[in-house]
Amino acid sequence: MGEPGQRPESDALQTADALALALEEVGFDVGRAFPLLGAGSGREGVPVVELGQVSASVADSLAAVLHRAARKGLRVPGAAD
Repeated sequence: MGEPGQRPESDALQTADALALALEEVGFDVGRAFPLLGAGSGREGVPVVELGQVSASVADSLAAVLHRAARKGLRVPGAAD
């Protein structure tokens, strides 16, 4: 893995892959639920992960997973309380 920020597309691709694996770990069929999941660089070369459009049922399932995680005390790393 290169130095962060040297290759935005590479950084974003690795992050998109990690996100896809995490979504699969909680039960999503990523190819079906997030068919447009991809990576690239946005404005000013900032790495971006694109989720694309998801159906309302996929969004509902994702919200349910996040609510369960929150009830177990899981939080976004580095987020202020």
